[in-house]
Amino acid sequence: MVSSPDGLVEEMLGGIGDAIGERIEHKWWSKYLYPVFVLAVLSIPVVYYFW
Repeated sequence: MVSSPDGLVEEMLGGIGDAIGERIEHKWWSKYLYPVFVLAVLSIPVVYYFW
């Protein structure tokens, strides 16, 4: 069990990534759409900060 907040967030994001990967890894579109989705989600805080 990880007690630090950083460790908890890292575990949570790793679990979410693994779950999403298991669900879409065999679909043909996942190779193209998944990186775009990740970039879009990660850019939301940057856009919000500079808006």
